[in-house]
Amino acid sequence: MSRRGRSTTIGKIAKIHQDRRVSEIRVLGELLRREQATRAGDGTTLHATPDSSTAR
Repeated sequence: MSRRGRSTTIGKIAKIHQDRRVSEIRVLGELLRREQATRAGDGTTLHATPDSSTAR
């Protein structure tokens, strides 16, 4: 029977790739929230979402 899941080499590579992707998305989300907060402080009208609504 063949091995399945993350015990295989391909599974390990996929996990590394997915973890890197999640990290990049999280960093971009934080950057976007900071940018929106900066614009909101300048008086620009934006629809900002609260930080507590983001899933981690």
